[in-house]
Amino acid sequence: MLLLGYGCSSLVPLQKSKIISLFHLIETGKYADAKEIAEELIVGEHSSKWSNTWYARGLLCQNAYREGIKKNDEKLYKLYPDQLTTAWESFEKARLLDEKGRIERQLTPKYILLANDFQEAGVSFFNNGHFQEALNAFEKALQIKQIPMLNIIEDTVLIHNTALAAFESREWAKAANYLNKLHSYSFSPNVTHLLCEVALKTGDSLTAEKVLFEGIKKYDDDEILVLQLSDLLYRRNEPDRAIRLLDEVSVRKPGNPVFHYTKGLIYQKSGNFSPAIEAYEQALKLDTNNVMTYINMAMCYFNKGVKTEEMSLDFSDNEAVKTALKSSENDFKTALKWLDKAAEKNTSDPEIFKRISELYQAMRQSDKAKSYEKKINGNP
Repeated sequence: MLLLGYGCSSLVPLQKSKIISLFHLIETGKYADAKEIAEELIVGEHSSKWSNTWYARGLLCQNAYREGIKKNDEKLYKLYPDQLTTAWESFEKARLLDEKGRIERQLTPKYILLANDFQEAGVSFFNNGHFQEALNAFEKALQIKQIPMLNIIEDTVLIHNTALAAFESREWAKAANYLNKLHSYSFSPNVTHLLCEVALKTGDSLTAEKVLFEGIKKYDDDEILVLQLSDLLYRRNEPDRAIRLLDEVSVRKPGNPVFHYTKGLIYQKSGNFSPAIEAYEQALKLDTNNVMTYINMAMCYFNKGVKTEEMSLDFSDNEAVKTALKSSENDFKTALKWLDKAAEKNTSDPEIFKRISELYQAMRQSDKAKSYEKKINGNP
């Protein structure tokens, strides 16, 4: 019994000497040998309760990882299956066991390096399309930076990256959480845009609307947010509210043709061709180079003419029929003029060629339609 007791007590200095050896092996870059000792110590009866044991293991993981990344040596940065996480968990265990805070000064720079390593890993994962792994890495970086003893100012760029990874991972609750925080800080219009998208993905169009109104106010009638909200209102079968929004913004931003153009689109899609034409005319006063404005003007006049022609079929009075057909004919002629103006614009977009060709065909301008069919196929 005495011999057994003496044998157990002699293990303590032996294990302490192994910790010294472990630090030496880490310092000299003998990471595989260091790993054997580290794994032995973390399960030891006494050594598993020492903060230095876990600190050394964390240091081993971190140093081997950083050197492995630098040298592109997979054996080093994959010494453990999830090496950065193992480093973090080891440092956390060391901090938990260090009741008197003796190694806080040593841990502080290691935590900062570890957070940076997680961030860089997250960026690499994200750029390679591994969004869930990127999210995990960014979230761990955030957790480390929130440790009180580090006294780090909140990293909004890191929160933004985490939000993007959550969005791409379709983790809507997490994405909303991070985006809401950034939205409250007025981080960027894109945050508002994404927060609206998250709300729509989860079927909450009222929150989406609220967020967009807030964003439009925060970011001085940001064009993308205004267009996103007008589209949301239109798709929610509230075109009048969308038009009212665009009218209000146009007063505050009178030099922006996009708002007039969008108003024209909403009127056009709603079958209100005359106000659509007026809106497009306003857009053309501010921008004469948008070929789609000319095409849409042509479409409005053409559809207006078709509508009038169809209405004439219900008339019983010959004079009324003649008047309607005359009006329809004028609309068709005007439509062709606008389409010719569109055709004069310099563009190489095959989709626009297709639209012009189809409209020429509808107007029975076969030769012009065929010339654009050739352009669609890449022939001059």
